[in-house]
Amino acid sequence: MKKKINFAIVGSNFGVKGYLPVLQKIPNFNISIICSPNIKKYNLNKITKADLVSNWKKIFKKKIDLVVCSVPPVIQEKILIYNLKHKKKIIFEKPISTKYSKSKIIIKKILKKKIKSQINMTFLNHDLFIKVKNLINKKKLGKVINYKVNWTFVSQDFNKRLRTWKTDETKGGGIKNIFLTHILSYCEYFFGKNKLKNFKVSKVNFKKLRFKNKIYCEIENSNLIKGKIDIFTKYKGKQNHNIKIFFENGYLELSTKSKDWTKNFKLKIYNKLKNKVSYTRLSNKLKFLDGRSLQIYLLFAKFLKKSNYSHINYCLNAEKIINKIN
Repeated sequence: MKKKINFAIVGSNFGVKGYLPVLQKIPNFNISIICSPNIKKYNLNKITKADLVSNWKKIFKKKIDLVVCSVPPVIQEKILIYNLKHKKKIIFEKPISTKYSKSKIIIKKILKKKIKSQINMTFLNHDLFIKVKNLINKKKLGKVINYKVNWTFVSQDFNKRLRTWKTDETKGGGIKNIFLTHILSYCEYFFGKNKLKNFKVSKVNFKKLRFKNKIYCEIENSNLIKGKIDIFTKYKGKQNHNIKIFFENGYLELSTKSKDWTKNFKLKIYNKLKNKVSYTRLSNKLKFLDGRSLQIYLLFAKFLKKSNYSHINYCLNAEKIINKIN
């Protein structure tokens, strides 16, 4: 019989809505503690037998094998630093911290102490993104020439006129930290280390403050592969995410137009040599309400099996570039 893994969730928003439904489906996982400063307002006793606490430091006094963080970066960095002493396995969100300089120091110490850790980079666990990576590696369409990424994102914070850490760059939010981090991470995953060549930022007025709502970047990767990235944040409509990669012998297009920014991706491949177009679309067999939950399920499956499974460097390198964009 496999040993049970005792884990704690820190964070009551996506921690409860995203992580909890996933972890309840994984065999031999025991939900020991859920932590949030306002834990009493969530009627969690009906869905879990876990201890409910308001102070995250209390979880380190319990017998916990794994800590799952789903909190703002300003709190997350404190937890990561505190865990350097306790050395618990830990999964956390991007950005790692509120500043690249802090993130760099934290990750260096995590690696030095050999703490098993992983960051939740949604697209790097997606089956179609992994398929694209394999197509590139095996040169099914020849060498990569260049690529374009367009992501029009619907911001619920803007739509509901909310002012939270997610709209505040100084607290680890904003279009750079939340959206561009994802793109830079999977671009490095696909093409090799990113080098920023050029960028342009546009701003919009929101509640008497000015927020970045559009970013254009020109990137150069390994083997002189060049890419263009366009991100735009709007108030309503559907998420529209399109990645087009051009090869010597054709192109591929990975895209979705959906209410949920992680669902309904389809992969179109055009092979010039065979004059053939093929399509692939995946279904969510586990029927999670939130598309991110499926990717979290895949993340945990790999994290528990592989000792060297980590996407942290992709995120850290993305934060380094983002630090250069004003």
